[in-house]
Amino acid sequence: MRLRYTKHDGTQMEFQLGQQPITIGRSADADIVLLDERVSRIHCGVRLWDGDFYIKDLKSRNGTWVNNERVDVAKLKPNDVIRVGSTIFNFEQDPAVGTDTAIHEIEGKMDLGKGYTTILREIVSDAVPPSAPAPSAEPPPEPPRIPLPAEDDASEPGAGLQKRKPITIKLKRRE
Repeated sequence: MRLRYTKHDGTQMEFQLGQQPITIGRSADADIVLLDERVSRIHCGVRLWDGDFYIKDLKSRNGTWVNNERVDVAKLKPNDVIRVGSTIFNFEQDPAVGTDTAIHEIEGKMDLGKGYTTILREIVSDAVPPSAPAPSAEPPPEPPRIPLPAEDDASEPGAGLQKRKPITIKLKRRE
């Protein structure tokens, strides 16, 4: 997940969120420094907890806002809009994650002239494992012969070994 925002000078910024908690504020000690009079020195924090990201206001004077609601603590969802002072953050999924990326890729291919059917064929061919190699012209090797003891010699150990009749088991190959 990431936070995307625009600095006061118009520079687009992106901050990748991970396992470590981050702070947002006016102080140089903050992970994301905002030069804004309406932002407290350490205004708020964002952290990963139990698989979800949460934002917590750290007793700032002007508050932390998520989707136009002032919050003390809030669980963040993709596309949430966060306001700290006059800076607007967008909480987004990484581009490699989610269906939006796939849709954008398909739209890009269509813009380049590929048709819907061609794109679907490519997707299916990527998903289907390659087929088994074609059978060779040579016949399969003969299965081993397994000798069975004669029924009448079963009472004596080792008896009937010479009287066994070989049988052949033919296996059919699935195709």
